[in-house]
Amino acid sequence: MNLSIEYITNGTIKQTSGSGNGDISAEVMVSGNRTKVKVSAKRDLRLLSAKLTEPYDYAPDCRIFVNGYQSWTDTREFRLPEELHTVLDKPEVIRYKSHYAGHGDERFRKYRRGCLHGYTYGYVRQASGGAELFGSYNEENAWLVTVFDKRHHKLILESDCDGKDVRAGEEFILYDFIRLKGRLADISREYFSGFGKCEREPIRGYTSWYLHYQDIDLEKMNTALSQLDPADYDLFQIDDGYQTYVGDWMDVDGWKFPEGLDELVRKIHGKGLLAGLWMSPFLCEKESRIHKLHPDWIYRENNEEVLAGNNWSGAVILDIRIQEVRDYIKECLAFYSNMGFDLFKLDFLYAAALIHENTGITRAEMMRQAMKFLRECLPDKLILGCGVPLSAAFGLVDYCRIGTDVSLKFDDDPYMRLMHRERVSTKRCLVNTIFRSFMDGYVFRNDPDVYLLRDKDIELSKDQRRALVMLNHLFGAVYMTSDNVGEYNDEKRQLLAEAQRLTAAEVKDIRMNGKIVRIEYVLDGQNETIIYDTGKGILEENMDMI
Repeated sequence: MNLSIEYITNGTIKQTSGSGNGDISAEVMVSGNRTKVKVSAKRDLRLLSAKLTEPYDYAPDCRIFVNGYQSWTDTREFRLPEELHTVLDKPEVIRYKSHYAGHGDERFRKYRRGCLHGYTYGYVRQASGGAELFGSYNEENAWLVTVFDKRHHKLILESDCDGKDVRAGEEFILYDFIRLKGRLADISREYFSGFGKCEREPIRGYTSWYLHYQDIDLEKMNTALSQLDPADYDLFQIDDGYQTYVGDWMDVDGWKFPEGLDELVRKIHGKGLLAGLWMSPFLCEKESRIHKLHPDWIYRENNEEVLAGNNWSGAVILDIRIQEVRDYIKECLAFYSNMGFDLFKLDFLYAAALIHENTGITRAEMMRQAMKFLRECLPDKLILGCGVPLSAAFGLVDYCRIGTDVSLKFDDDPYMRLMHRERVSTKRCLVNTIFRSFMDGYVFRNDPDVYLLRDKDIELSKDQRRALVMLNHLFGAVYMTSDNVGEYNDEKRQLLAEAQRLTAAEVKDIRMNGKIVRIEYVLDGQNETIIYDTGKGILEENMDMI
């Protein structure tokens, strides 16, 4: 592979290739299927980009796997003619008002026609079933961006080293990746096993979000709690809506919870369940008290506040480089940790990766530092990461969301399908669940989001709800619902029991052909197959598929 590096020194942008020049030297180390690239600075410089390029033959019937930027970003196999969807194609007024680009990588990544790009790992799978995988072990330093240039028949492995300051005499690891060929399940597990094992047990529970959303109160929580049997559930999690404003975490809404959350935590523990709480620690909303009192805490570029989305009254990023900000986040987490909460669902974590201008470090380093900080704040608590560039969470969270939020209709509203790659969608969530399944049990335990079996307040069909609960249990390790489970009839309880059997299955192969995914697994010593129609959102019976 040909190496090229772009950097800036003494105010001049320069490029070099191969082993370097008078400013920088590069050493490429290859051992078997593992490649490592190290650079040494001969004078102070700032890295801008690095690329390893080689010719690559994309067969017309091949499938290209793209791992999306963060938890919610669409992740799947693409056919050769397909392109990545991007909000950058939308009119400027939509981009400006929606701030959708803040959810994904569009704020810092160019999208090019004829190219597919993904993060941390990717593969090309042939129609015959064999695949070639490229996976990074250097994610603490610089994200690996795998660019499949179909138009020019090239493979480009980019090191997202932009903004990294390397002083004279210092070294920096640009790449450390493995290249594997074989059956997809085998090489995927071989790659992820390089990170070790996550021994956390699967967890079953209730979350308030997908029935009440922010409209929660003590009465609703008591009703939901009363219906949970601790023989069947482990966790009761309070989601968004308990606080007055996002960012004002210790200001519990007194109308909704007149006595705070202390008594509710005691009731949860009294039933033998773990108590969970949602928080987005790196954000505040514009209407929050801390936004008004501490404008100096807000991350800005060109003196403008940077928003991570249009959620609430505007999702504004807290600058975690500021000690007072870190102290505040730590205080908020300690407040609820001392109250007795056992699990923290920490959301919108990608906000930390948007802090980049003049930091002197890569986005990977910033994001990893932010995740380590959260783990230091909660050393003895369970963490469920969400909305996070996944590799930043490897080994630091116990559970992690691997897809977008489930929607109450299969593919959300039609106009939203034209928007960002991180949009709410059960359709997209399930595809992510399938294609990120091999992470489970290695870097963390996979959270595929909720299953919903209820008949009211939902537009998913009965067959779509069946597919959701079955695939969640086959591929995930977090089994959550927002249903009032006391309303389940015998049919729903039987379906849930059927799905729970799948938690013991071992997936052997996943193959996608058009909208159809064929999943082969072993359960109780028997070879089994599930056929899932991603377009309809249902499990098909007796469908022929190559």
